[in-house]
Amino acid sequence: MNNFDFNDRRDVTGADTGMKLFFQKVYGYMAIALAVTAVSGYIVQTFFLPQVLSLFAGSWVGTIAIVAIELVLVGMIRGASFKNNPAKAFGLLMTFAVAQGLTLGILLAYYTGASVLAAFASTAALFGGMAAYGFFTKKSLAGMGSILFGLLIGLIVASLINIFLASSGLQFLVSIASVVIFALYTAYDNNMLRQAYVQMAGSGAGESQLTGVAVVGALMLYLDFINIFYSLLQLFGDNRN
Repeated sequence: MNNFDFNDRRDVTGADTGMKLFFQKVYGYMAIALAVTAVSGYIVQTFFLPQVLSLFAGSWVGTIAIVAIELVLVGMIRGASFKNNPAKAFGLLMTFAVAQGLTLGILLAYYTGASVLAAFASTAALFGGMAAYGFFTKKSLAGMGSILFGLLIGLIVASLINIFLASSGLQFLVSIASVVIFALYTAYDNNMLRQAYVQMAGSGAGESQLTGVAVVGALMLYLDFINIFYSLLQLFGDNRN
């Protein structure tokens, strides 16, 4: 998640027109990815739910395979972005968003519509507040990077262990930790994106380079949002049974 290594402290409160356009791209790409996931999830729930459930049910192999594919896609998106191929990176981001629709489709079938809407609204409020803090704070949050990465690794390990244990208590703790960690990542990623823009614009980076970074930023913020959403839904959602 630590995509930009800027450990120097700087004032990041002034936003010029170029920075505003950059963040419009970031959040525009993120919004498109969320919309693609929502549509994909609806299609999965409506037309392909039995097939998708069979992929995950009764074996951890399907879950591990999907996670592995998504990790590969994340690496490919980063690679394409930083190799100055933003169009390819954007296409891969949309592919990743479709893959996430598999998970969303299952959740849409399991939880009530009211729970899904409540979780989305809560996620939007929490995400918006943390994003604003990360963007407008006067200090760099680069120091949080190593701490958050360590916490993320611990979260991933606990989640993998719980695939085998299927413990409701451990899942509850994982969901709470996920909300906290990805809320902090939301502030951190916005702060790092802002500093990335300042440094790249100052060094005369071209439009293609900035667009590539915008795609990676959209991916990171998309992951922050979707993980908070999934966790809140698991914590407070009502199932349909």
